[in-house]
Amino acid sequence: MTPSLRTARACGAATALLLVAAGYAATHHPWLALPGLYAAAVFAWCAARARAEHRRRLVRALQAERLARPRPPRPLGAVLKPCCAFWRHSDGMVHGPECTRPAAARVPLGADCCERWWTSLGAEHDAACPRHAHAYDQDRTRTTPQ
Repeated sequence: MTPSLRTARACGAATALLLVAAGYAATHHPWLALPGLYAAAVFAWCAARARAEHRRRLVRALQAERLARPRPPRPLGAVLKPCCAFWRHSDGMVHGPECTRPAAARVPLGADCCERWWTSLGAEHDAACPRHAHAYDQDRTRTTPQ
């Protein structure tokens, strides 16, 4: 129990007593009930504020407890969103030429190959690939492993 909750309960009890006193005073003369009703309204407002402060303290304590707990490490793929196909297929180690990530945050792959070769794990190449455009056709014509 926080001090705010104790204050809220005390103000709630005072509100109830003042309402009973205002009701009794109203039986004798209606004007005598007004000060009691006014005081009951003030104590009710104080009780509501104290309950709100109690809830705030509980939330702050819960947040502090959660922050104090150790968190399990998350894999890199769960933390970052993929920015290019090179990054997705290299587990975040290499970035392609059309990468949307800033240049200081990426390690580019050399310009000697194509993105299709990287994403297909070396099985296919683009027609415009500067280094491997003709090597793919030559590899298909080989009959013996080398």
